[in-house]
Amino acid sequence: MSHKTTFKTEATASAIQPSFKFVNYWQDIYGPTAPIERLKGSIACDLLVVGGGYFGLWSAIIAKEQAPQLKVVICERSAIGDGASGKNGGFVQYSLTHGIEQGVERFSDELSELEALGRQNFIDIAKFIEQNDLEVDYEESGSIEIAKRSGTELSKRVWSLKSNGVDATYLNAKEVQDKIKISGYADGVLMPKFSALIDPFKLTQELKRTALGLGIIIFEATPVLELREEGSLLTAETPIGAITAKRAIVATNVQTDLVPSLKRYIAPVYDYALMTEPLTSGQFAATNWSGREGLSDIANQFHYFRLTKDNRILWGGYDAIYHFGNAMSRDFEVRSQTFDRLIQNFRQAFPYLEDLQFTHAWGGAIDTCTRFAPFFGKSHGGKVSYASGFTGLGVAATRFSARVAFAMHYEPNWAPLQSRYVTEKPLPMPPEPFRYLAIAKTKRSLAKEDETGKADLWLRTTRRMKFGFAS
Repeated sequence: MSHKTTFKTEATASAIQPSFKFVNYWQDIYGPTAPIERLKGSIACDLLVVGGGYFGLWSAIIAKEQAPQLKVVICERSAIGDGASGKNGGFVQYSLTHGIEQGVERFSDELSELEALGRQNFIDIAKFIEQNDLEVDYEESGSIEIAKRSGTELSKRVWSLKSNGVDATYLNAKEVQDKIKISGYADGVLMPKFSALIDPFKLTQELKRTALGLGIIIFEATPVLELREEGSLLTAETPIGAITAKRAIVATNVQTDLVPSLKRYIAPVYDYALMTEPLTSGQFAATNWSGREGLSDIANQFHYFRLTKDNRILWGGYDAIYHFGNAMSRDFEVRSQTFDRLIQNFRQAFPYLEDLQFTHAWGGAIDTCTRFAPFFGKSHGGKVSYASGFTGLGVAATRFSARVAFAMHYEPNWAPLQSRYVTEKPLPMPPEPFRYLAIAKTKRSLAKEDETGKADLWLRTTRRMKFGFAS
């Protein structure tokens, strides 16, 4: 049974190229997935995981690895991989703090430990993929960050990276062009290790397959409508049946209904991406992209881009769209004005690929928080643990977060639980309408900083407060 999704909105075509599909490329090419198993009736378990994205799947798998005797159930409201986990760019980054700069600014006293945990988590993901024969197009090709204007910023970044044990090399403008032929950019930073690319939807399906092999029970098309305490147990109500659990992990990210306090910290921000047709051999040779690194620029309104296994180019980012009141809708995943802007920016960056066409365009919501990195907590009298706020860097961080969520229930003496990274919450976002106004003002100030290279008073103030906005 296939779970491909298309959307009917007023934005039915791009003004620049009307021919592509408004559908997630990764899911579209995967083909039919396994039939859905819905909950019918009632069931009891030791651990209930609500949400079948990366965080939920890793949570269930780690629980079975650490405590094989546990009966573990996953409830997914839609289909495994239908959310953000199955439609992102597929960048596997080791950092748990959304980069060195954020780590230095927010967790300087424990950064060395967080960096070590992040690297080990990255290594563990690669080992898990190899040992379990996961077919996910994993490619440990490193990453490059590039800047639109030359200056000292990237030199400082290289120094900061090296000071914290990261293998990083400064690239001048010519060296950038030797790595990738691209217009409008100057210098860059090459990080050859602890960065990989993956097919994000394949990863969801392979983790599902692995979870089922471990005896984990998975129910799809089974939304948990209510999660409540009943004595020493939890009851999860679904449209057709109920689940009784001793403990639960809420892995719903932007969906905050089951833990309402999360809404204070999370803003769903819509991010967008395009996928090209495969490059011809001549086009690929012209790019100089033989290293196949994942790339991003360092602007506030940034692009991320990468090659797929069959040498298509994924080109995403730039716009980050917040809708008043934390509103979410499938219709928001199609935005023609953003797709047009992405095409224009791509043509400017790769003018020699003017004949290259796009085949897919899609979007999805990112669970943004003010510290740009996941945060953790417990609810329902301590019977529920959760993590949220991955802010677009969750492919690897979800696995570490799953380890945290498990330890909160079953390993209270696990050392990382005592870190500020785990115990502290980000600054909450203001209520509406101030949330919408603050985000809009921040976006304007970020765009102005990209143009001028200078932060205005608003940005300087919010950064001193450690109150950030990113996608």
